[in-house]
Amino acid sequence: MGNLGAYQTMTSLAKKVGGPKALAVMIAASGWAVGRGTEAGGKYGFKATKAALKRRNAPCPTKGLLFDVTADGTDSGAGLTLHLGDSYRVLECDEDAILIEVLDNATNPYFVSRQFLTTVSDFPTDDATAGD
Repeated sequence: MGNLGAYQTMTSLAKKVGGPKALAVMIAASGWAVGRGTEAGGKYGFKATKAALKRRNAPCPTKGLLFDVTADGTDSGAGLTLHLGDSYRVLECDEDAILIEVLDNATNPYFVSRQFLTTVSDFPTDDATAGD
């Protein structure tokens, strides 16, 4: 072993694969395959991240709308009891979590679930139907 280092390694590999041209083709093909795989993974990751951000930043279609309570109900998790005839305004929403302001209530706001609101009021079951 002398001071040949990388040159000796390259010549040994070239000898094993059938010569320097075969080694060059193998290196080029391997580089292309790794590059394409990295590119495909990067594109997939970019599209998935973009879609997730789009869903996350989707506007709340019921934001600012007033809803009337049609049945008494209590959400123990939020510490909120709504009575027939109460009204509330949607301040913000994120999937199932809805931030509401109950009119004439000093202890606002409340985070409640969409399911709770649909059972005690005229709140839409799905955002797609809100505002129709």
